[in-house]
Amino acid sequence: MKKLIQRISFLCLIIGIGSCVDEINLSLEKSSQAIVIEAWVGNNPADTYVKVYRTSPYVSGVLSPNYIPVEVKYVVVEQEGGEDINFRQVQSNVFRQSGSFDPVSGKKFRLVLETGEGDVYESSWETMPPFVEVEDIQGKAFTKQVLITVGQSQFIQSRTFADIQAQISDPGVGQLGYLIESSGITELYTTSNSDNCACTCYERVSNVFAGMNLTSNEPFQGRAFGLSLGEIPLSSIGRFFVSTKVKVVNKTGYDYLNQVNQQQRNSGSIFDPAPFRIRGNIKKRGSENQIVLGGFFLFQESSSEKLLFRTQIRSESLNLSHALDALPFVNGDCREKYIDASPIVPIQFRP
Repeated sequence: MKKLIQRISFLCLIIGIGSCVDEINLSLEKSSQAIVIEAWVGNNPADTYVKVYRTSPYVSGVLSPNYIPVEVKYVVVEQEGGEDINFRQVQSNVFRQSGSFDPVSGKKFRLVLETGEGDVYESSWETMPPFVEVEDIQGKAFTKQVLITVGQSQFIQSRTFADIQAQISDPGVGQLGYLIESSGITELYTTSNSDNCACTCYERVSNVFAGMNLTSNEPFQGRAFGLSLGEIPLSSIGRFFVSTKVKVVNKTGYDYLNQVNQQQRNSGSIFDPAPFRIRGNIKKRGSENQIVLGGFFLFQESSSEKLLFRTQIRSESLNLSHALDALPFVNGDCREKYIDASPIVPIQFRP
């Protein structure tokens, strides 16, 4: 009987404790799904497109979120005093120009699109920037301190690098921006005791410049100057093939991209400004205060490529102390050392 009373008392105690806990339902507000309109229109059809989608809620650890597609009735770029440029849908959220057009410098253009819900979005009138040709690509040697690791030891050493520059002449027609994309192929040597060694490899470099490469012409208006494409070490004896695309954008495009660039370069310290939504030049008709991410960018693009000889760059700067790396030893294939490279000679390096 005593045990029965103890069990009943224990059960009542459990029920009493449970009744004191209030059930809490958290009502989490869904993240606002802002519309994003990213439009690039210029003299290169391959880089001319309009993308329309909505942002997706942030999920920790997801590097490539699935953006929400938007139904779009039409996309058109209007020319002031000229024919409109129609765009057709090629993917769920990507539109390409239907025909060709002449992006004349100084002409004004505007983006207009309507969603399936009947909302109309339009950009401000923007002026097509001038075409600026890359005249030459050169490499200039300089010295900087780098951290060298040998076995378990680390020490600081002075090494030489080449600052690769695209030579251009600014047209001097006002403030412009230069957005540069550069890639390359580097020649890598190894050594071996094998008579049939594939000792030379070639490795592709997707980005010569780390991060967004954006330059204002404000200090150089109306004169020739060099746009930095990035830097390569001169401690190797192999050649380097560089390929670059230079987009000229107007002041509106430069100001927007410059804000994006500054946010990307923030170190994340407590002294950095907090990230914020950058307002572009596109608005919703009738709701001008609504946030629309992205922007409408006009550009003129030129491209250039060149095979650079590190030996020549070093010979033009004999006043600097050039140190060469020792050739790595392999059994018979350079891919033993450079796993992402290939022994097949690219056409850019063939005689």
